[in-house]
Amino acid sequence: MGEHMTLAAGDLCHRVTIQNKTSTYDENNYETDPIWTDFKKLWAKVEFLSVKDSINAKAAGSQTTARLKLRKRSDITTEMRVLWDGYTFQIVSPPKPDNENGKIYMTLELAVME
Repeated sequence: MGEHMTLAAGDLCHRVTIQNKTSTYDENNYETDPIWTDFKKLWAKVEFLSVKDSINAKAAGSQTTARLKLRKRSDITTEMRVLWDGYTFQIVSPPKPDNENGKIYMTLELAVME
């Protein structure tokens, strides 16, 4: 095993669907309910925050309830949402680079959508 493999390939063991939002407007130019369409299906790791982390996040004014770790890419934005295991998550923070060089993985903060 090489030094750079700090993460086993099996670590990204959750199949998530990233969805894009298409906004539509009615005749009065009011935004109607967005239409969500599948953008990409990716291997990722979804981790719910511990109770302690959730309390700290709330205290800091964040609604983060989970984190999503995936291979680094530049085409996922906070305008998108994540579907996994019956949950729908809003992406609440821009991706944070992970590990030593920030070139392999990134982490997104998620909030469960009601």
